[in-house]
Amino acid sequence: MEILQLLNTGWSFEPWVLIFASLLVGAYILGAGAGLNRYSVLFYSGVLVMLFAIVSPLDFLGRYYLFSAHMIQHILLLLIAPLLMLLGIPKGTAEKLLEVKPIEGIMRVLGNPVIAWFLGVGAMWVWHMPSLHDMALNNEALYIAQLLSFVFIGMIFWWPVFAPVESRRLNPLTGTLYLASACLGCTILGMLITFAGAGLYTAYVNPADTAGLLAFIRNDLCITPGMDQQIGGLTMWVPGCLIYLTASMITIAQWYGAPEEGVSTAGQEAV
Repeated sequence: MEILQLLNTGWSFEPWVLIFASLLVGAYILGAGAGLNRYSVLFYSGVLVMLFAIVSPLDFLGRYYLFSAHMIQHILLLLIAPLLMLLGIPKGTAEKLLEVKPIEGIMRVLGNPVIAWFLGVGAMWVWHMPSLHDMALNNEALYIAQLLSFVFIGMIFWWPVFAPVESRRLNPLTGTLYLASACLGCTILGMLITFAGAGLYTAYVNPADTAGLLAFIRNDLCITPGMDQQIGGLTMWVPGCLIYLTASMITIAQWYGAPEEGVSTAGQEAV
């Protein structure tokens, strides 16, 4: 009954997130067109993942009851949704945008691999500082800033590896090292959270229980604050790292799959 109650009441279609999603879709249509193709499907899928992470009961649970749900939400917003949206930007559209001097200047700075790496990994570390994390849960403006920052920073983080314009990408070997080191950074944070003492995030120790779900979570699901924190840390540690490693394998596969320049040239000469 509690699960049905959550599924019925845990949705929150806040105006700000609907406006933000509409702006993203509108900007995409203006830049890439309204046609449905493999690029637009990827981009719209990213927007849907973002919406699910913010308006579904996952957000409600993560904000008021479970740190582990909040961690899943953060991974969706920082790693999954931005990557899908970035992969959904056609090369021609990206090239036109980069011809605009202010945009080109901004992306030359933010797209720098060192800056992008520290922004992507740093976002996880900074927003999961216990004091700042708990402050965001109790401050609506800061909470919105946290969620939106994950989306923007996620796109910046993925840019050096999966930018639509090949000249802006790292070579496959460097890109693999870029992703592997990011995996290590989040693994360390996940381990620290997992093995820290219970109550690291005080907001989840004795939640207000506005929806009457606490007894179900504690007694029926047997999720104590300590277990919840461990699940959250393991979520960042294992599934989070697997996303980085999967992306690394994709870059390696692309590297091995690309024809060697000398071989291609020789073939053309023979013809």
